[in-house]
Amino acid sequence: MVTVTTAVRRPGISVGRLKEIVIGALRRERVTPGTAVSIVLVDDPTIRRLNRRFLGKDRPTDVLSFPLADVGGRARERGRHPSNNPHRLLGEIVISIDRARHQAKVAGHLLRTEVALLAVHGILHLTGYDDRSAGRAAAMDRRQRQILRAVGEEAEA
Repeated sequence: MVTVTTAVRRPGISVGRLKEIVIGALRRERVTPGTAVSIVLVDDPTIRRLNRRFLGKDRPTDVLSFPLADVGGRARERGRHPSNNPHRLLGEIVISIDRARHQAKVAGHLLRTEVALLAVHGILHLTGYDDRSAGRAAAMDRRQRQILRAVGEEAEA
């Protein structure tokens, strides 16, 4: 189950299309069917407050992922959930539409493509990927692009 909350005007993508993209990413990552994910579309001031509160960084960012499933510190085993998580809540992804709009312009693609990319990026974080090193970031970027192609939202390289 994917829920999308829009706290901004003109998010640049329809709720239905965003759900399709997220469901496609979950399938491609072999996340257990029925797993819940929440997507929240916000503005820069909102994501800045969240970034400051939860990560100690007093600046806006493009996407934040909040995993709700914990598999004993391991890489969340690609969406498999422990028995103490009966509702199979994978987590929540918060996307700044202000950042997405700017990044789409710089990258030369549509806002909806940037929002799709950030949603997939968030899903990958929730399923155990990290981008804290150059090698891991490159692997994550490759996987994002594979998923985007598969769901029909190809981003420019």
